[in-house]
Amino acid sequence: MNKMKIGTKLLLTYFLLIISIFLLTSVSFHFISQRYIIHETEQQLTKEARVISQLLGKSSLSSTTLKEKLRNRKALAISERLLSSKLIILNRNQRIVYTDLKDSTLTEYQQSQGREFVSKTIRIFGNNGKTKGYVTLVAQMEELQEINKLMRRSQLISLIISGLIAVILGLFFKREITRPIQRLSDHMKHFSLKESRDKIHLKSNDELGELADSFNALAGRLKQYDEDQKVFFQNASHELKTPLMAIQGNAEGIVDGVVRGEDVERSLNVIIAESQRLKRIVEGITYLAQLEGAEESFRFERVSFEEIIGEAVRSVKALAEQRGIEIRVRNDVSTMVSVDREKFIRAIINLIGNAIRYAETIIVVDAQMGMSSGVIIKIKDDGPGLKKGEEAKVFQRFYSGDEGGSGIGLTITKAIIEGHGGALYGYNGKQGGAVFEIRIPL
Repeated sequence: MNKMKIGTKLLLTYFLLIISIFLLTSVSFHFISQRYIIHETEQQLTKEARVISQLLGKSSLSSTTLKEKLRNRKALAISERLLSSKLIILNRNQRIVYTDLKDSTLTEYQQSQGREFVSKTIRIFGNNGKTKGYVTLVAQMEELQEINKLMRRSQLISLIISGLIAVILGLFFKREITRPIQRLSDHMKHFSLKESRDKIHLKSNDELGELADSFNALAGRLKQYDEDQKVFFQNASHELKTPLMAIQGNAEGIVDGVVRGEDVERSLNVIIAESQRLKRIVEGITYLAQLEGAEESFRFERVSFEEIIGEAVRSVKALAEQRGIEIRVRNDVSTMVSVDREKFIRAIINLIGNAIRYAETIIVVDAQMGMSSGVIIKIKDDGPGLKKGEEAKVFQRFYSGDEGGSGIGLTITKAIIEGHGGALYGYNGKQGGAVFEIRIPL
C-alpha cells in the first residue's frame, strides 16, 4: 500500500479548501448580487419616477401633452442607473394614458404579477395637492439577469486568476514545508551510533525546528548511552575477570598439586572469598538492571522517617564499631513519608557503608525539612573527601575510589533515589570530608 506523503496531504487539503471557498463564494455571490441588482434597480426607478412625477405635476395628463413632455426622456433619466426602463402613466382612475411599452410587453407585465419585471409606482400630485395620476417605471428581469451574468463572468475570471496564483503559492509552500521534513527524514535514516555525523540544523523557527532540536538531543543521549554501555561492559569484564582469575588460579594449583598442605586450605578460602565477591557483583548488576528497567516496580507506603533512618544505622553500626567510627544522627524530620521501605533503607545503608570506608572517626547523618516541603538527608564523613572531578564519576558503574568496593553501590543508590522522584549529589564539605546529599519530595 502506497503511503501518501505529508506534502501531498497538505497540498490536497489546501486545494480542497480553495475549491470549497470558490464554490461557496460563487453560490453566495450569485444570490447576493441578484438581490443587490434588484435593490439598486428599485432605488433608481424610484428616483427617476419622482423626477417624472414632479415634471408632470403641473401639466395635463393628456396624451398630446405627455408626448411633448416626454419626447426627450433620456435627459430626465438619472445618470447612475443600471439599465433602461419603460414608462407607464396612469390617470387618477388608474387607466393608462401613456406608455412606451409594446402591447405584448404591456400584456405580459400585467399578467406576470411582478415575477419577470421590477417596477416602482409614484403618485403625481396636482397644484391642489391631490393625486392626479401615477407614474410607473418598469424594468425587465431578463435585462437584470444579463447584468448578473456579466458580473458572474467577471467573478469567474477573477476566481480563475486567483486559483492559478493559489496553486503556484501552494506548490511553493509545499516545497518549503516538505524540504526540511525531507532533510530531517534523510538524516534519521542514515543515523548510526557508529558514525559521527554532524547535528542537523533547520532554519525553521517553528515545530519543525523544535523537532530537529529534539532529534539532536535524542541522538546525543543515545550516543552517550551507547558510550556508557561500552564503558560498563569494559568495567564489568574487568571486575568479573579479577575474581575469576583468582578462583581459576587457586583451583588449578590444587588440581595440579602445586598447592599442598596448609596452602590448600588458604587457596580454598581465597576461592570462597572471590566467589562471594563475584556473587555480590552479579547480584548488584542484576538489581541495578531491574531498577533501571520495567521489571522492578516501587511499592510505596507511609512509614516513619525516624524509623527508616534508625533501621539503616543499626544495620551498619557493628561494622562502624569494628573500625572505631562513631555514627551520629541528627534528625529533625518527625513526619511520615511515602517511600519504598526496603529500597530506601538500602540506599541509606549504601551511603553510610561507603562513608565507613573513608571516615577516620565520625559519620554524621543529618536529616531536615527542606524549603519546598521535601526532605534533605546529608551523610558526611571526616575522611579525605572526593578528588577533583570525582563528583560526577562516583555514580558511574564500577567506578571506585582508593578504598572503594565493587563500584556499583552508589549507582544503585542513585537509581533508587531517582525512582522516588528525588536527586543525589556528592561533594566535599566545607570542613573537609565527603558529603552525599539526598533531596526527596514528601
